[in-house]
Amino acid sequence: MKKKRPQQKQTPPTKELNILAVKRSPLPVEPPQEQPAEESMEKPGLDAVSAPEPVAQTPVDNPAHASSAESPSFPVSEASTSSPESEREPVPDSNPSSPAEGAFFQAIGIIQGDVTSDGDKTFVTMGEKSYGLYYASTHKKAYEALKKEIGNTGITQQKLIVYPRITHYPGGKQPYRLQFQLVGFLSQETSGEGLQSILEELEFKICGLWQFIPVCRVPCISVFKNFNKGRLEFIKSAPLDKKVNFMKASHIPVVWRDAPVPPFRFNPKLESETQGKASFVQIKARFNSASDNFEFVELLGIPTDSPPNYLKAGKKDKLSVAKTKLAANKARKRSSLPVPDNNAVPNPPGATDKPKPKPKVVAAQE
Repeated sequence: MKKKRPQQKQTPPTKELNILAVKRSPLPVEPPQEQPAEESMEKPGLDAVSAPEPVAQTPVDNPAHASSAESPSFPVSEASTSSPESEREPVPDSNPSSPAEGAFFQAIGIIQGDVTSDGDKTFVTMGEKSYGLYYASTHKKAYEALKKEIGNTGITQQKLIVYPRITHYPGGKQPYRLQFQLVGFLSQETSGEGLQSILEELEFKICGLWQFIPVCRVPCISVFKNFNKGRLEFIKSAPLDKKVNFMKASHIPVVWRDAPVPPFRFNPKLESETQGKASFVQIKARFNSASDNFEFVELLGIPTDSPPNYLKAGKKDKLSVAKTKLAANKARKRSSLPVPDNNAVPNPPGATDKPKPKPKVVAAQE
């Protein structure tokens, strides 16, 4: 008897399949957020967060208790001064995408003002106010191109693409400081594509966690660093202070009276299970230079309780860096005190100088 050969399965015809060609978007977008690996990433000083943690430690209604242990004596969100260059960051955020595309943490907008320099510092003036303008090393070419444009045309009034950078101070009594980080600029020949198709002048796209923070009476949208593997590798090998500084969030005050979700407020009287969490929101806001705040204009996405993955420094690491900075500041102040001329050790507080003994008169022997 002959053995029957098994019949091979025939693949179905592809005539009825609809294959669609995907047209590439004309707007440059940030690659989708990569999911963290299954291996544990709970290493000292690194949180790859997929769910928000409360930022506030005490209610903000009482400014006397607004300061937390994470920021004992210096700004909570330190922005660089308007120095020409700040520290290099790995895998920078790309240009913004349209609202219909993937969500990620972002704060970017368009402003127009008079760009001037004073020594090694650069400023942009809007109305009667001047703001520090600085750049990261990843955008150094944009800064040099802006200087060249101003030098060639003599026109200092420029339309800039910027990140807002807010410095909050502990206690809630001192107002926050606003500066801008240069991303690029729009020349006269620039068409209405890209960011200009989404935002008008003085408008910002802000995406982050909608919540109160201890050092600001106005609710903020907290913009954290988006998670990706390149940044994760950098953080694993970076020194503690650089790692904490890199993962520092930008807390942007937003006036949003009819928000569909309330801003999260930490309540120390509630258990962690009943605290709730901040919603991830995506909005368009207009910058008001008269009051230095951002006012809600339009909702760009439905608020959600599941934000994109992001990076956040651990509380222990932030406290350690804060203590180190505080000790360094104290040592710097001690070293700047005047030194006595005779190099003698100064008397302790409250001590009185002893009277000098009178010289003895010795009679000459005959």
